[in-house]
Amino acid sequence: MIGIGPADPRYPRRLLDLRSPPDPLWIDGDRHVLAARAVSIVGTRRMTPYGARVARELAAACAGAGIVVVSGLAQGVDSAAHAGALEAHGLTVAVLGAGIASYLEDARGRRRRLAHAIRAGGALVSEFPPDAPPQIWTFAQRDATIAALGEVTVVVEAPVGSGALITADEARGLGRPVYAVPGPIGAAASAGANALIATGAAKALTGVGMLLDVVGSFARAPADDVDDLDARILDALASSPAGPDSLARRVGMNAGDLSSRLARLVIRGVVAAAPDGRFVRR
Repeated sequence: MIGIGPADPRYPRRLLDLRSPPDPLWIDGDRHVLAARAVSIVGTRRMTPYGARVARELAAACAGAGIVVVSGLAQGVDSAAHAGALEAHGLTVAVLGAGIASYLEDARGRRRRLAHAIRAGGALVSEFPPDAPPQIWTFAQRDATIAALGEVTVVVEAPVGSGALITADEARGLGRPVYAVPGPIGAAASAGANALIATGAAKALTGVGMLLDVVGSFARAPADDVDDLDARILDALASSPAGPDSLARRVGMNAGDLSSRLARLVIRGVVAAAPDGRFVRR
């Protein structure tokens, strides 16, 4: 775990758009994911089955396209978004409303497992000291960080008064595009999201393709920015997609080293994770 301030060259550039960038920002995981193309997907803790499905599908599609999924690791839509990205073998960032050590100590069950999976294939971040417990105000404060880390913010389901609406408001203040998933008329879980659309505060998100069009695809890395090991991986994937185990055998690398390499190649946009778990050269 490291703590870095705005003057540090490793600090995520998008956070500098905030009026008060986190100082320091605590990071547990791969800090490089914070520089990648990213979408923030947020919503209510009391999601419906519809919200769960949409959050997972949107996150999986983004992950498959090499786009990092940012959310808050709360129950409901946030956790569904993180899970969808991980299921698609993508990268995801969780912005916590407590210190990282405090969160890991207190988290139980599914969210504890998610936190460790996110840390292994992305990053846990917090603007609060590692041992700081969650407070009512810390969640609203971290919503600004979620909005700043994403180039686009998507509200999946949000009732009136939801914290996800704070994230949407912060994103608008930063000049970032905001989208909301339309829900049934009269559905409490979607009342806030529908209001965003009705008032023009967000555009209606009509499908996965629309979101990917908004974010755009990653720029390809220049050929001279690829070292010998990366070149071996890219050459192996040039002939056909491969799963991690098969690819490791092809290039003669151990699973840990290959996983780290693949994560960076996905971030740079030259490799994508397919829904079936295989990796594809782009």
